Amino acid sequence: MEYKNNSEFQIRSIKMANKMPRKGSAENSNIPHTRIDEESWINKYYEVGEKIGQGMFGKVFKVTHKETDEYWAMKVVNKEKAGGSAIKLLEREVAILKMVDQDNIIKLNEVFETGKKMFLVMELCEGGELADVLREKEIFSESDTKVIMKKMFDAISYLHKKDIVHRDLKLENILLSQNPKDPADKLHIKVTDFGLSVVKGGVGHDNMMQDFCGTPIYMSPEIIDNKAYSQQCDVWAMGVIMYSLLCGSPPFKANTEEELYEIIKKGEIDYTTNPVWNTISEDAKKCIELMLRTDPAHRSSASEVLHHAWITGIQRESRNVLDLMKQFRLEEEGQKSAINGEVENGEDPNSLLEEPTPEKETSERESRKNSAEGKKPGSGGKSGSSQNSTKSSTAEKSQRLSTPGQRTVSKSPAPKANNLKTLNNNTRPTTNLLSTGKSAAAKKKT
Repeated sequence: MEYKNNSEFQIRSIKMANKMPRKGSAENSNIPHTRIDEESWINKYYEVGEKIGQGMFGKVFKVTHKETDEYWAMKVVNKEKAGGSAIKLLEREVAILKMVDQDNIIKLNEVFETGKKMFLVMELCEGGELADVLREKEIFSESDTKVIMKKMFDAISYLHKKDIVHRDLKLENILLSQNPKDPADKLHIKVTDFGLSVVKGGVGHDNMMQDFCGTPIYMSPEIIDNKAYSQQCDVWAMGVIMYSLLCGSPPFKANTEEELYEIIKKGEIDYTTNPVWNTISEDAKKCIELMLRTDPAHRSSASEVLHHAWITGIQRESRNVLDLMKQFRLEEEGQKSAINGEVENGEDPNSLLEEPTPEKETSERESRKNSAEGKKPGSGGKSGSSQNSTKSSTAEKSQRLSTPGQRTVSKSPAPKANNLKTLNNNTRPTTNLLSTGKSAAAKKKT
């Protein structure tokens, strides 16, 4: 089809882009994706300013929208230089950004595309990367860390509810921005860089991931072991981030990647080498430990850490499923024993819920022995030893319930990488398509 002029082409492109179905993009389906024949057309609407970042395949500029006078960050990606695999990652990132709308997630305003380049107009976050700010400050106070982590928990919980897994959460991918709702807020964060992110098909083992990707010091044990993994890998990364903010260094360190992976798989958290931990609350430490559990089945979810006592200030009873199962089984045993008359007069049935101690077990064995010696053959009925036997079996069941089997599936050994940069596709280190350095949300010119 021929067009009378370039403007007619643009109008039709915008209409076609808005009519194209986008899976899961109900919230931001109005984000325009415009096909243009000449990149000079962009200059009619945006004034291009200073370069604020550069990556392997393109550059990032600070731009001003001429009509609204708003500042934005424009990523310009050279598609020919990037190649097919990198372009697929970029397209996936764009698709995910069109699906989300949350205060602490970077916003995509619009996309322009020619045959050779792609232009992403995104929020400008002039506060820079959280990694750079941490290097300058050395550590964050516990109160400031709480502000940052609550916003991060909010953002990641939102993503997980939409079946989106980030897979590359790290300090470098958290940007500081102005808070339009509170200008005094200096800790307003934006989660960015969704190049490795995926949208799961749902829950269950069939929808777990197996790609070996991420940044080594933030990788969870299940990724390192090449096991099928889920969104819990993001929770592990948040635990590493929180630990790093509080003491200035990551919880797992080594001279080589091989050593680092072995240390991560052990998951031993050290609060002794840095004296700053003496000033950190127990609730903060417990929150970290819940996120850095090596078994993802026992690791808290993003939603659970969002409601942790360290964040809310409210002490809540544990809602761990395994603990609830244990309590239910113990209570059930206690009720059966009481109904069958196995609880001696004057004894509290709730005592059956107590954990046995070595002294109690020795006493119970002696009691059963004495009872058996004094019992008449064929007398039938139940004596006090029945109660002790019930306690012993209850304790054994409790122990079995507290150590469930692991259900993940082992895959091929994790590949060895040459450095500690972001990894993807098993062997090839990758970097952000457009690492902005100090890229930064949209801000009106004052």
